[in-house]
Amino acid sequence: MASFNAFANERQPVIAVVVDGKENVAELKFTSNELRLFYWRKQLFWPMGRRIKPVNLTAEHSLRLQFSQIVLGSTPKKQIDYWNGLYFDGISPPYSVNSEEAVLRYVSQTDGAIGYLNACKIDHRVKPLAWIINNQISMSEPATNNCDK
Repeated sequence: MASFNAFANERQPVIAVVVDGKENVAELKFTSNELRLFYWRKQLFWPMGRRIKPVNLTAEHSLRLQFSQIVLGSTPKKQIDYWNGLYFDGISPPYSVNSEEAVLRYVSQTDGAIGYLNACKIDHRVKPLAWIINNQISMSEPATNNCDK
């Protein structure tokens, strides 16, 4: 498995958007706009018909803040009214977990799951499909570097 430089710049780590390591990634290709739709719960199914189950880190987690601002265009705190408005329609926000290890477990053990974590935490349980580097969403794998630098 390739390892990635932990920081695209001094402050922000490279974030990997991941799915289960056993998935056929060719069936799960998506655009940056579709990624937004997954997390806003506006696109609910993968092309092969399985329900998309996005997972978030807790609202206070630094990767969640970075992911939310870049992918969703707002902070978790500003999203509260959006989710409260959908509550009566039976639409819940993505499931939240407390750690990147919990993201790895959820994604690898939940059919249709998608999540994100520091790219340096990727292991055999997941496959990366997109990256967030320098405040940009990229569908191309970044150059490999040693995460321990």
